[in-house]
Amino acid sequence: MITRSAVRADAHPAAYGRILLWMALAVMQMMVVSLLYDFVFDSTHLNPVYYVTRVARWAAIAVPLFIVLAWSERHRLAAQWKAIENRSFIGWPLAVNLLAFAATATVSAVFTAQAAASQTPPWSLLLLLGVLLAFTALTLVRIVVPFRGLGSLIWAWRGEAALAAFAALVVVLLADASIHLWDSMAGATLLLSAEILKLYETNVVVDMVERGIRVGDFGVLIWGPCSGFEGLALVTGFISVYLWAFRQQLSFPKALILYPIGLAASWLLNSVRIAVLVSIGAHYSPEMAVKGFHSQAGWIAFLGVALGLMALSRRMGLATASPTAPAPASSATSANDGLPTRYDATVGYLMPFVGLMVGSIAMSATVPHDRPLYALKAGLVALAVWIFWKRLGSWRLAIPGTSITAGLLVGVAWIATTPPVDDTNNLGVWLTEIGPPMAALWLTIRALGTIVLVPIAEELAFRGFLYRRIIRRDFHLVGWTAFSRVALIVSSVAFGALHERWIAGTLAGLVFALLMLRGGRIGDAIAAHAAANALIFGWALAFQDWSLL
Repeated sequence: MITRSAVRADAHPAAYGRILLWMALAVMQMMVVSLLYDFVFDSTHLNPVYYVTRVARWAAIAVPLFIVLAWSERHRLAAQWKAIENRSFIGWPLAVNLLAFAATATVSAVFTAQAAASQTPPWSLLLLLGVLLAFTALTLVRIVVPFRGLGSLIWAWRGEAALAAFAALVVVLLADASIHLWDSMAGATLLLSAEILKLYETNVVVDMVERGIRVGDFGVLIWGPCSGFEGLALVTGFISVYLWAFRQQLSFPKALILYPIGLAASWLLNSVRIAVLVSIGAHYSPEMAVKGFHSQAGWIAFLGVALGLMALSRRMGLATASPTAPAPASSATSANDGLPTRYDATVGYLMPFVGLMVGSIAMSATVPHDRPLYALKAGLVALAVWIFWKRLGSWRLAIPGTSITAGLLVGVAWIATTPPVDDTNNLGVWLTEIGPPMAALWLTIRALGTIVLVPIAEELAFRGFLYRRIIRRDFHLVGWTAFSRVALIVSSVAFGALHERWIAGTLAGLVFALLMLRGGRIGDAIAAHAAANALIFGWALAFQDWSLL
């Protein structure tokens, strides 16, 4: 049986490549089955598929929560996982899984066809489908780890596993109960949203029967999915994990006050979200309110509550900073980067990317009127680069011909493989509407961001940080020529996932990483990335192919 001390804590991390391939296999199978199973009926309590999918959702939440709880001992956990995992995908577990998946996909298609024809689910097939889904899920797990070894690992980490399982169960149950709970809280939420609107609006109309709220000619109906209960569930799960992870630095039972504070803040912010959404639709743009703000405001509110609770716990005296030993003098600087600490290196390499993501979220929340906010996005990245430039170490930005040539080839391939799409954003029309001076200003800012700032932010994050962090925890001590197949694949796939055309993005990431390894400088990757973006931007501008921007 595995115990926490059974394996050396400094053992090599688990094989990320095999886990990545397994995740791709699992996602592919889930997507195929979800596309084939296309029938909805009201009697969910009679549907075994409903329970199987809820168990899958619970597991998808519990696993990352468990990793968060065990993060302080992650190297020991990774070593223990490596001791029990299957070393190869090729074998009878994969064969059994593929057969089970084929059977599940076939039954899903037959079930959907018969249910659509008769408008009544064939119950015998539904039961069989539920069993096949559960069996396929078990065979997926068996591909990467034996059940006995997995049980032994869970028992060794039973405290963290139990809390993660409980927190995930609370999240799933609260999320599923949100529609029913909304019936009891609909009145209070609508009235609170109305009172917020009345602070600055004069013609607020609330329909308690239809659960709607209106200002002028624009109104919305608030039903279960928009009720805010999923936010309450997420906040509950976050607080539970936070209290456990920092239990040694928190004062109990006083720290439990974070529950009512967090839940109240989440409910209040949901009412504010409804009020702001109505005002945007009534006075500015119904399309932006429904498409942009509606889809992003909930996540923004959750992140705000999470960060606010962590800050509040210290301001209220619920948490105390744990003492840290001073760093030894010999490690004050890095022989590789000249960075004083790993923390400084992490901040320096990631903050420009954080600025890029914050700007992207702000733009997403204002669709389809997001274009003026590109200046904010570029400004945040530029500000982060300027503030944290000294923390990036002594690397120098070179412009070698090889990198420029490779970057131009990447740009050519990106343009050549762009699928034909309609320019639904009408960027060309918008540029005409704002007039030549403003259009020239916007295109200048866009060029600066696309050609200079975005390559710097993304290369620092994916090549400078992630690639080297996979190789070693003290990533700032890893040289620019250190090769790792796993780091190359994982960092490139993560880079590709950032783009809508993720396959092309992954291949571009591989090229940029190889250029860094070849030249021994991250500047080579930045130069290639900038050259590719410059060619794409120039092509879009010359031929007015605005779908590329």
